[in-house]
Amino acid sequence: MNDRDTLYRAVLENPDDDTLRLVYADALEEGGDSRRAAFVRAHVELARVPEYEPEAVQAKYHNQKKKADGGRWITELPPLPEGLSWARDPFRRGLPGAIQSRDGATFVAHADDLFAQYPIESLELRGPRAPDMAALAACGWLSRLRSLSLVEGVGRSIRLLLDSPYFDRLTDLHLGAQLTTPEAVTALVRSRMFDQLTALSVREDRQGGGSLVGALARLAKPPRLKKLDLSSNRVTDAALAPLLASAAMETVEELNLSDNNLGAEGLETLAGAALPNLRSLNLIRTRPTGAGVYALTGASFFPELRSLGLGGNNLPPAAAERLAQAGRTSLRILGLDGNRIGGGGAAALAGGENLSGLLVLDLAEAGIDDDGADALAQTARLGGLLYLNLYGNTLTATAAARLRKRFGDRVFL
Repeated sequence: MNDRDTLYRAVLENPDDDTLRLVYADALEEGGDSRRAAFVRAHVELARVPEYEPEAVQAKYHNQKKKADGGRWITELPPLPEGLSWARDPFRRGLPGAIQSRDGATFVAHADDLFAQYPIESLELRGPRAPDMAALAACGWLSRLRSLSLVEGVGRSIRLLLDSPYFDRLTDLHLGAQLTTPEAVTALVRSRMFDQLTALSVREDRQGGGSLVGALARLAKPPRLKKLDLSSNRVTDAALAPLLASAAMETVEELNLSDNNLGAEGLETLAGAALPNLRSLNLIRTRPTGAGVYALTGASFFPELRSLGLGGNNLPPAAAERLAQAGRTSLRILGLDGNRIGGGGAAALAGGENLSGLLVLDLAEAGIDDDGADALAQTARLGGLLYLNLYGNTLTATAAARLRKRFGDRVFL
């Protein structure tokens, strides 16, 4: 066993220790594998900070060539036993740590070998079966998991799993669209592990967002959630209002309401909420209209937002103008892709004093013409951009050349 192997074994025994991972990266570089070392370091850095922090943006966008060839190593990962596979994004903090299992029995059968070879911290169960729950709940390796995803959702048998004494590290839970029974929701919110969650993602297909949205709103002592993902939940304005006013939202920093038909009324309800810690908000394909965007810019939390996603909403140029003319903002990431922003909207964004702190501006397929491109290329206010996405806009070669001259490899055409 060489020093690198010894360090890897140390990581397996101490999976939460990022310092060991960085030392392991140093060993990789000393052994001549500088690209993989850079990949590990970048992933560790990304895990430490929110997506809108400059370090994270730098690692994700500007240094893509150094950190994003994880695809090369995905193909080099060894095959797993039948019924198991690597997750779509298998790496966690630079090392293979995320797997999928067709059911709980398959995971339990191979858990000893898996954790002996890899620092697994994320498990996705595609088909959690009721007969597997007792054995799965008794598996001591659950103590290594930070993230659990039950893709298809489960019924009342979830109680056995969620009350497992081994979920010491679990902070991130995703439940799929079949979690629709009141019994399952009751089991979830009453479970021991529910109180320790900091990230919750739920998919329900019942009108109004399903029973969990209501259960969260009624909790007197909810978990201190930092991330709440309610995208694709058929959440309505009526269901959203009590949730936004509840104690469950007091600590939320990242909120995803994408793919819910909220409309302008939903945005107005959202804008009226007191969300003191909200920093990231995704409203992709929520049909807010210009009126909804106008209401949003007047929200008490809007000046503190760092990331705002409004893609795919068919918004007119006036929406971009409103964002550019709003009062003080702290936005670093702004997504307006898939809208009708046009040249006038792009020019408004380029001239907005309040947007001078942007690090990422996504205007893909937003109807930007040469005039809008020239406004972006000439403004002095967007000098801090690390990534400008203009893919799918009809621009002449001359306009594209001016953009590349101004932004170099920071512009994607």
